[in-house]
Amino acid sequence: MKKPIIKNYTTDIPAEKTINEIHQLLAENGASGVMTEYTNTGRVKDIFFKIKHGDRDLPFRLPAKPAEVYQALYKGKPGDYTGSAYYDARMEKSQNIAWRICKTWLEAQLTLVNLQQAKIQEVFLPYLVMPNNQTLYEDMEKKQFLLPTGE
Repeated sequence: MKKPIIKNYTTDIPAEKTINEIHQLLAENGASGVMTEYTNTGRVKDIFFKIKHGDRDLPFRLPAKPAEVYQALYKGKPGDYTGSAYYDARMEKSQNIAWRICKTWLEAQLTLVNLQQAKIQEVFLPYLVMPNNQTLYEDMEKKQFLLPTGE
C-alpha cells in the first residue's frame, strides 16, 4: 500500500497561530466576518466566515479534521489511545497539522481567486452553510449526491 502524502506533517507551528493567520487571510480577501467554534475540550473545531454576494452574506464553515490526521499518522483513532501518556501531545500535533493543511489549501484557493481563475464563492461552495446547519457538501452527501430532477 502506498504511504499517504501528509503535507505539513513536520510543522511545529501551533494551531492557534495558524488559525490567526487564516482569520487574517480571510479578512484580507473579502470575508465580512470571521468566527471560531470550539470543541468541549477547548480545541478549535471550525472557522465560520461570511462572504458578501450582492446584498447577502453567504455563510461558510472551514473545518479541520485532526482526528483523521491522528489516524493517518498514528494508525489508530484518537479514542483508541485516550489516557495514553502520548495522547495529548499526539492530538496537539494532529491539530497543528490539520490547521496548517487548511491554511495551505486556503492560500491556494485565494490565489485562484486573486488571479481571477475562480470566484471566491465558487471555491468555497462545498463549505456553504445551508439552513439545516450542514455544509452544502454534507447535505449533498446525505442525499447521495442526487440532484433534483426538475419536476
